Parts: sequence; C-alpha cells; structure tokens
Amino acid sequence: MGVPALLRALAEEGFQAVFGLPRPDAGPLPVAVCRDFSTANVLPPLVARRLDRPSRLLAVAAREALAALGDRFPWERERVGVTAGTWTAGTSALLEVLRTVFLASPDDAPPAQFPSTVANAPASQLGILEKLGGPNITFAEKQVGGLRAIAEAARMLVARRAEAVLACGADEGDWLNAEGYLRLGALRTDGHAGMVLCEGAAALVLARDPGPKPLATLAGWASAAVPAPPYKYPDDPAALVQACTKAIARAGITPRGIDLVVSMANGIPELAELELMALAEVFGPCRPAAAGAAERFGEGAASGTLRALIGALAAGGATTPAWGPPLQLAGAGFPAATGRARTALVAGLAGGGSALALVFTAA
Repeated sequence: MGVPALLRALAEEGFQAVFGLPRPDAGPLPVAVCRDFSTANVLPPLVARRLDRPSRLLAVAAREALAALGDRFPWERERVGVTAGTWTAGTSALLEVLRTVFLASPDDAPPAQFPSTVANAPASQLGILEKLGGPNITFAEKQVGGLRAIAEAARMLVARRAEAVLACGADEGDWLNAEGYLRLGALRTDGHAGMVLCEGAAALVLARDPGPKPLATLAGWASAAVPAPPYKYPDDPAALVQACTKAIARAGITPRGIDLVVSMANGIPELAELELMALAEVFGPCRPAAAGAAERFGEGAASGTLRALIGALAAGGATTPAWGPPLQLAGAGFPAATGRARTALVAGLAGGGSALALVFTAA
C-alpha cells in the first residue's frame, strides 16, 4: 500500500497483483483486490467507520498525496478542488439498500448507506474530510474515468477555477458487479482472454504553483471520441490517435520526444489491437519504450489514475519500470524501458468510444 510499495513493484519484472474476489456461490472472481488494506494510523476509527470501502480507499490515497506537500498546506482550502474517476464506486452500498428494500421493506433500508449509493460519494466524502471547498466532480467514464479526472483537473487550473486539485481514481471490488462482467465474457478465465478488474485508489495533486519539488509536469492532455455502443470498443483507433497526437503537441514536443508509453492493454484482444494500430500511426517508425500495467494490477478508473502515477514517477526520475511491454507491442518492436525516461505518454480508450491521453515530462 502506498507509493513505496508501488515503486518496489515497478522494480520487480515479474510482479503480478493477487487476483481473487470471493463470491458466495462459486470460486473466486478475477479481480485484483486490496487484501491488506487498512486505515490504521491514517484515519481516526470513528471517521473510517462511517465511510464505505471506496471512500476509505480514496481517503487513504489522498492523505498520502497530501502528506507529500509537507506540514503547512500551501493553498487556501476553499481554492482546492477534487476530481475523481470511478467505474464501480457505490455498488456494494446500493446492493445493500436494494436487498433490504426488496427482501424486507423500504422502511427498513439503512439510511446511513444512502449517501454511499451514488458514484460521487468518495469524492464528496474526501472534500468534507479534508475541508476542500473548490469544485468537486466525479466522472463515470468506464476505463478512462481516472484519466479524465486528471485532464479535467488541468483544465480547472488553466481556467483558474482552483489553485490546486486532487485528481483521483477509486474502484471497489464487488462480487455481483464482477459476476456481471464475467457472464458477459469480458473477464479473464482459463482458456478465455479478457480483463481483470481492479480494486483500489490513487491520487495526484495538480497545482498552478506546485512548489519547489514537483514530481513531474503534466505538459499535455487531450481527449477525443467516436460513436460506439457503450459495451464495445470502437472499430478503429481514430479517436485514440487524435487524443495522443493532440496531447503530444500540447506538450510542445514531437512523437520522437516520447521516451515511455504506459500501455493501456488490459487483456482484451480488441483493445490490444486498437492500441497497436494507434501507436503505429502516432509514432510511425519510432519505437519508444513501453511498459504494461493494467494486465498486472487490473482494469478500471483507478487503474487509469495508477497508470498516470507510473508515468509521472517515470518522467520524474523516481523509477524505470522493469515491467516489459505487452506482447502485441513487443512483437511490433516496442522495447522495454532500460534507462531514464524524461517524457511519458499515458492514454486510454473506453467502451463507448472515449479516448484520453496525458503527457508527463520531467519537472
């Protein structure tokens, strides 16, 4: 748990998160769960008790991000916002309320659970907990929700709507949610390619004036979209190409200036093929280093934020990921990272056609 644990994992070539979410009537589901998660020494017990699991996950991640700022908070808290992406937050609380409503009576529904049944509960609870009075927005954009939160945080800063923003991603592991994806054939099982869902949270602090020791610079960001059914990736990589091209241009560099790509590959063959086509068009004959991530710790909005954090850590010189490129990128000549990367591209594509891209550079 925490950035030190992430750095240790990035240094381990064969790292793989532990998969297995228990369910009541069959074997474990392919979800990377936070088995050893605890709020001890981070949140007071009475505070932790009133928060649901995704809110606790996010609160702990945010406390770690804020701790890096030092003892003195650098900005007026009324000028600090929160942006969050989530794919699954609120699932367990909603299930608990509906179970009571249908099996007992609406009068017996637990009132304390109602605030947690909506996807924006973790970000709202975080704003209350840390007394942050700036804009507070949650994005439910499937796989790219966490990347969207970072891009929109940057837009807030450019528009001077805030002096700083906590950009976050949070997802919970819920067996009923995962069972649905399993029955749709989207999850990895023996003999079947697919994704593994991610439980967890990650947070980055973005600021107009980041202080004397920023981790990295978010130099470019962009988004694009093409129409596609909400349960499918688009048929072509046009939106992903456009987002990557615009983000790189906004960063003031050319594709040749990208040192590292933090891959979006999640185990679904269609996404792997779309990423390969997009990168081939964006980079032409160039082949920057690439690191696979989502296949190692699962897919989700939190996974996108975690991939962005990896990109920032790499561009900031804190790590050279030992994780090699996914198979489809390795086969196309994208090498593993071997030296310091001063620029990193982190992109994502969601079912429904949304594409996001971020470019991190050394501060």
